Amino acid sequence: MKSIDATVHSIPTRTGMVAIPAELREDVAQFHYAPARRAGDFVHLSGVVAVNSAPEPMDAEGFRRELRRVFTLIGRLLQACDARLDDVVELQMFHVFGSDRLALDKDGQLAAIAAVRDEFFAAPYPAAVELAVAELNPEGGLVEIKATAFAPLSSRR
Repeated sequence: MKSIDATVHSIPTRTGMVAIPAELREDVAQFHYAPARRAGDFVHLSGVVAVNSAPEPMDAEGFRRELRRVFTLIGRLLQACDARLDDVVELQMFHVFGSDRLALDKDGQLAAIAAVRDEFFAAPYPAAVELAVAELNPEGGLVEIKATAFAPLSSRR
């Protein structure tokens, strides 16, 4: 494993590379997945989960902070794969609406996500899909965000 920086490691593959940030190493070891994988000109990110580990409901500001953590990690994963947020062509978001861990209804949750997403993505926006799910891993998962980027290596040189 080669270090990209102090917190992200890169593993070369036949078609590109895999990036594993330090905070996900235990999760990767347990669940056997690649947080980010470059395959040619595409970068595929596994879902990153916004979580409330506390049993009491998270307020709107706490949720926005957690979403910023998720989008910041997505940016770091992309950077480790020689891509940027503006290379993202699609976001997939999996929501647990009505969670007792979040003090927001569906409309409030969607509004918070839209506001924070706008801090990270400018027009033209990535294609997006938002789906409701019953629950997420880990416990207290509120929304999981998955991304695909198109970042041709030939244009990076």
